[in-house]
Amino acid sequence: MNIVRIMTPEQRQDLKLLLVHVGGMYGQRPSGASFRVKGEEWVVTGYNSGKVLFQGRRSDIPLAIADQMQTSGVSADEKMPLPVVGGDESGKGDLFGPLVVSAFAIRTPEERSAAVAAGARDCKLMSDGEVRTVAARLKTIGMCEIVVLMPAQYNMRYRRAKNVNVLLNELYADLLLGLARKCDARTVILDKYGNRAVSLWKEEQSFRFIVEERAERYLEVAAASVLARNAFLDGLDRLAHENGLETLPKGSSAETQAVLKRLVRQRGESILNYVAKTHFAPVQACLNDLFEHH
Repeated sequence: MNIVRIMTPEQRQDLKLLLVHVGGMYGQRPSGASFRVKGEEWVVTGYNSGKVLFQGRRSDIPLAIADQMQTSGVSADEKMPLPVVGGDESGKGDLFGPLVVSAFAIRTPEERSAAVAAGARDCKLMSDGEVRTVAARLKTIGMCEIVVLMPAQYNMRYRRAKNVNVLLNELYADLLLGLARKCDARTVILDKYGNRAVSLWKEEQSFRFIVEERAERYLEVAAASVLARNAFLDGLDRLAHENGLETLPKGSSAETQAVLKRLVRQRGESILNYVAKTHFAPVQACLNDLFEHH
């Protein structure tokens, strides 16, 4: 599959460095090219004319990075003056592990370039290893705040809120406002989902608040998504080790539910509050199934 994008010289340079950051290797340049980077099942060639050619079975990987860069570059111009804060969450749909909300602020054009070069993009396009690597880089750039609700705390907060979107609104209201005030943000961006309110605050704020679908196209939200996912993975690993397991599965698959049943058989029903989000339907189904076999 061959796909072409037109990119500025600065974007081509950033893309070249970023592709090497994520594991690409420099290849021999063809005539008229300024660079060629090869990855596992993809090749990217940048030409002096401005064209960038994406080839290979997994060309979707570098293409997603390039598209993120180009979209992010637009979001920071005069249309959206800095500083900008983005927010995202991880763990909302995972039976095991914490719920994490994260906010990331970019204050200067230099920080924006550094975040792009660090590999910031929608974490759904990244492997767990890439998330950990990019998160470590992002923590040295800009400003960030992360809130991690491990299952016991999550379950307590959920019982009071009675709805995960209401709980997220509570968490984001404090997190985003706190970071926005610290960096004197001009704009705060959040991904839209469910019945999230257009405004998280009753009183008017000094910054513009944007709620959009697929907001990970903004660099600040993409960076927040990486930091949130990294914290979720750390929390999931910690829970596994505390319970004598090598790993705990992500998501809410049949495999995840099988592990849940095994834990309850070995440790008792009380373990649920400390490892799982107990309002999830599979938790009740697991308990019903266990009781039926007693």
